[in-house]
Amino acid sequence: MIDAINEVDAAFVIDTTGSMGPFIGAAKTHLVRLLDTLTHAADISLRVGIVEYRDHVPQDRVLTRVYSFTSDLATVQRRITDLTPDGGGDGAEAVLDGIVDACRKLEWRRHARRLCVLVGDAPPHGTGFHDDNFPRGCPCGESMESIAALCEETGITLYALGLTFHVKESFGKLASATGGAYHEAGNANRAIEQMGAVLKVEFGNLELDRRVYTASQEDENVPLETLAEQWGMPRAQVAASWVRLCSRGLLKEPVKA
Repeated sequence: MIDAINEVDAAFVIDTTGSMGPFIGAAKTHLVRLLDTLTHAADISLRVGIVEYRDHVPQDRVLTRVYSFTSDLATVQRRITDLTPDGGGDGAEAVLDGIVDACRKLEWRRHARRLCVLVGDAPPHGTGFHDDNFPRGCPCGESMESIAALCEETGITLYALGLTFHVKESFGKLASATGGAYHEAGNANRAIEQMGAVLKVEFGNLELDRRVYTASQEDENVPLETLAEQWGMPRAQVAASWVRLCSRGLLKEPVKA
């Protein structure tokens, strides 16, 4: 499992209904810049998948399209470039379906750091938007609460980029509930920098993470103080490494203090 220490899987979930026409160019630019930022944030093994979502019948004949994870970043960039807005009917969209498909239809690596980036201009069904043909809730049967629970269950942190003020409340709730963050389109650069910073923090000391992992495999009961003393570093630094590894299931048992 030591080979999984630097794995990162990221899903880009993007609205491609007709209302995205004025925004799709900017959205593509942001995603390509984010792809570049994630690639260079740290020495990671990055894979990216894409889910485009539209809406339920009769609003649209296309609900979602899922593009599997790949480490071929040229392919990812081409997929982003080829995204084309079309269809849609009412103001709310199948946002929840897009996230569900990212969670359930993409094949996430077991120990990867899992990120989901939601980009759109319209809120989910059933969230009180005035132009919603499904005001009682999305036909998929999911709710804001169940989607947040699904992300938690699958270990996914959701970041959201809202392209209009209409999505601030709903996208913001989803992001905060999963430990991520919401940003408005005008702050896209800040959003990209933040996600890059997250990876720099988490994967900025892979050498130490490998040492901690190897030591724990040799003796799962080795105290943190012992490792810190042997390596001449603060206990907190060793503990932070252990927490990072444990959070992705690379270490199953706590290292005893």
